[in-house]
Amino acid sequence: LDMARHIPLYRALLELLRGIAVTPSLVPLLLPLEKDNGPDTATSVGVLLDKMRVCVDTYASRLRTNKAKNGNGNVAEEEENEGLAMLIPNIQETAKIVKIAAERLQKLTESESSSEEMDKDKAGQAGQASVEEHYMTVMQEEQFGSFEFVLSDSSVVKFTCSHHYENNVKAAGDVSNASRTRRLAQEATTLSTSLPLSGGSSVFVRCDEERLDIMKVMITGPSDTPYENGCFEFDVYFPPDYPTSPPLINLETTGNHTIRFNPNLYNDGKVCLSVLNTWHGRPEEKWNAQTSSFLQVLVSIQSLILVSEPYFNEPGYERSRGTPSGTASSREYDANIRQATVRWAMLEQIRNPTPCFREVIHKHFWLKRHEVLKQCENWIAEMESYSNDKRTGRTIAHSTLALKRHYNQLREEIAKMKPPEGLEDEEEGESIDPQGVHFSTDSALSSAMNSSQLAVIENLITDSNSNSVLEDGFC
Repeated sequence: LDMARHIPLYRALLELLRGIAVTPSLVPLLLPLEKDNGPDTATSVGVLLDKMRVCVDTYASRLRTNKAKNGNGNVAEEEENEGLAMLIPNIQETAKIVKIAAERLQKLTESESSSEEMDKDKAGQAGQASVEEHYMTVMQEEQFGSFEFVLSDSSVVKFTCSHHYENNVKAAGDVSNASRTRRLAQEATTLSTSLPLSGGSSVFVRCDEERLDIMKVMITGPSDTPYENGCFEFDVYFPPDYPTSPPLINLETTGNHTIRFNPNLYNDGKVCLSVLNTWHGRPEEKWNAQTSSFLQVLVSIQSLILVSEPYFNEPGYERSRGTPSGTASSREYDANIRQATVRWAMLEQIRNPTPCFREVIHKHFWLKRHEVLKQCENWIAEMESYSNDKRTGRTIAHSTLALKRHYNQLREEIAKMKPPEGLEDEEEGESIDPQGVHFSTDSALSSAMNSSQLAVIENLITDSNSNSVLEDGFC
């Protein structure tokens, strides 16, 4: 942790903050600044101090765990860890003093300010902001955590749940590399405080309780994309020569290897990204042991792969963007991704959640249950409006039919859900009627087919989309 190399500097900064906190004329400097573009405020000094404490504590605990397992480190490491340990109570004391001073000033300011205009603004924004803020407040507690992927009391490597890189871990054995361990501790520390969180899309991480090199990740699909509100699971392993080599990451949400969710995401789980060295990007885009990070990889997947028009992620297809042909092909591609998202990233996740993300999935779909159903209804209405297109209408109609069936099942599953612990008060008045909105699948298209035949058609749609992007070979 870079902080460990500058302990005297951080001690001086903490002393300065305590001095500001006890000087009335300077206390306003500790309050968050109001942003010009909305009601949100910049992060306050108190929040930053708490994040600093969490960072130091996480880093130190991870190193202690590794030390207990692999033996003592060198003298320099011992001195560094001791310095961090002494800094923690200093941070806690400073955070307490700053919090008291800031709260005292805020109460005084609020009592003096009774502007009706401010009250109206807050009231108008509360309705829209409250739902998203509540979601973020609840889900923030679930963002980073640990899980026993590997049995700690076993003489051999034995996984407690399915993991794509189990064979890699077994083949590598115990890797005792001090620099690798320190880098992994830094990565875990960064993830514990900096994972993306919003009402539109969030990232959740679970790392093994004993080993820093085994993780699972879940990314919720961003708003206004065919992945919206779906839960996409990834398995992660940091190889023995990390950080010289990038982390290994594999998509597990593939519909049992039947769905290629994106030109960058293969149905075998392969993730194509320059930063992972799985795609021949520009030199500055490739993995760099000094400057690249695992957080960068996660943000890249979230923002560069799970996009609103994934069809154009395929090299060469970008030139057709904005043309009638390109737009029609993109709609056709999105239609299949939408039905696959509902089937595999929603319905399947609710029915068979990964153990380490069980609470995440439960809370996510409980808090967004109305939003998710409305989203699916809007998708169906939009896709039905494209079904008369001469070139793509038939394929979109097949996807729409599949989406309707998945929606009906999803509504039934959500209606059966019980509120997560701590959210029981939200159940009253907001129940889901399993038959409230039910789409008929007895159309001319489906009347002559049974469910197995429809499943074959879904796979044909998938194969068609997969082949179209495999022709040029993305990576």
